[in-house]
Parts: sequence; C-alpha cells; structure tokens
Amino acid sequence: MKDLSLDYLQAIVEYGSISQAANALFISQPYLSKFIKNLEKGLGVELINRQVTPLTLTYAGERYISYMKDIENTYMKMKHEIEAISDLKKGRLTIGINPILASHTLYKFLPHFMKKYPGIEIELEEASAAEMESLVLQNTIDICLNMLPIINTELVYERLYEENIYVVIPPGHALYEKNHKQPMHVPFHPSCLNKEKFILLKPGLGLRRLTDHILEHYNIQPNIVLETNNIENAFRLANKGVGITIIPECVVTRDQIKIESNLYTLGNPTFKNQVVISYKKEATLPPAAIAFLQITKEKYMQF
Repeated sequence: MKDLSLDYLQAIVEYGSISQAANALFISQPYLSKFIKNLEKGLGVELINRQVTPLTLTYAGERYISYMKDIENTYMKMKHEIEAISDLKKGRLTIGINPILASHTLYKFLPHFMKKYPGIEIELEEASAAEMESLVLQNTIDICLNMLPIINTELVYERLYEENIYVVIPPGHALYEKNHKQPMHVPFHPSCLNKEKFILLKPGLGLRRLTDHILEHYNIQPNIVLETNNIENAFRLANKGVGITIIPECVVTRDQIKIESNLYTLGNPTFKNQVVISYKKEATLPPAAIAFLQITKEKYMQF
C-alpha cells in the first residue's frame, strides 16, 4: 500500500516549491496543486504553508506525515507476516542492484533463488548508488546489492565478498610497462597519476564513489576526458589508450576483453571492492528478502 500523498508532501518540502516537486515526481504542476488542495479540503486543514518561500509544512502537515508513515510501516509489517504465513509460496521481492553487479554477479545466485522459490515474483531496479539508497529508505525496494561506501547512515549492510580494484594503465602511456602481463601491485607512487587523463564512471554510481575516495586518498586530480555509465566501455577505451581508468576484478575475469594494458592494485592495505547487501536499519525485512539474503550469503561462502 503506497500512499501518494506522503510522497507528494515530502517532495514539496524537499524541493521547496510545487513546480519543482512536480518535475521531480514526473507529474504536472496543476495535477499536484489540485491533489494537495483536495487532500486539504478532505481533512479540513491546510498542510502546506504557502506564505513562505521555500514552502514548508504546517504543524498539521507534519502530524499528517508522521501518521502516514506509521500507517505505511504497520501495513508493511502486516504484509510481511502474511507472506510468512504463506511459507514463501507467493510474494514479491524487489531487489535494487548496482549495474556492474547486475552484469557480473547476479547470475551466480538469482537463478538458484528463483528455482527454490518459484512463487516469488522478482522485480529488479538497476540504478545509481544514490538512487538505490533513496529507494530503500522509501520502501520502494526491499533489499539492495551494491558496493561500499554507503553514504546514508539509515542503511545497514552485510558483506558478501571483496575483490581487487585495478588501475588500468593503457599502452603508450609513459608509465606503461610492456613486460607486465599479469596484474601486480603498483610499482610507482600513485601520485604520479595526478593530472593524467582518466575515464571514469558517472557521479552517483557505486564504483565512482570508491574511485573518488581512492583519488582523494592520493591527492590525485584527474583530467576527466570521458564519463560513462558502462564499466566495460571504460575498460575497452582505456585499453585503446583513451585514458586511465579504475575497474573491479570481476570485469577482467568475466568479460572476454583482450587485456592490452597494465593492471595495478593500489594501497597498503590494498584497496578492495567490497560487495554488500544493504537494507533499511531496523526494518522488518519481508520473508522473501530474508531468504534471498540467506541464499546469497551461502552461495558466496562456496567461492
């Protein structure tokens, strides 16, 4: 049970105006204005203080949101209990997932879950790390497969596995060593990469968060020549000399890409890509999410 009034009021407060909230919600401003006015008419009280800029909630609006959150939480608890009673024979699980992990990790365990629980309907939401954190907090997705770091402190996580992170030095670069055919630890100080050309994932993506952390750690200011949503694209372009990039190990081991570059690990201790399952702190996870978490952890214990 998703109450639109809660989302609409929260958006108005977040963006400070009805027009900006409507844009963010992908609805028209007249529709949103009419919706709020009808809601206020039905309640007999104003929920929005329209005398200030940016718009704020009235006291009645604050209490309305508080009660609606309580109602939504109660409904979710009831829904999860009913699903548990059905012994996972029916239900729905909405999984948020990092696009890289959707390509390189999901196949390892999702088929097993779907075979074991054929009555559970699966919905996947592939989005940036920032978007997924927001969706978890809004109860739009039940559980999330993503990478550290996680920014929002209202989320908790359980580790699945870790893998190497490689900086990719392309052929023709001044730091390229043609005799280095296998991945190895970086033989030069990473600060040598300052001002160099980089191909990076777009801001907000999980790997970009980690990449930014690594670059900041070494005070590297990248000359970003290209940003992409696709890590394979970044790897291929780096192999062709467009720029340096940073990739997780799964891209090297899974994809049939001819490696023409040097691959170097960084850090002491070595920087790793930490893959986790995250969910809302103190949330009552639905039975399907609990089963998914258990199966996923069991699978990775085998690797």
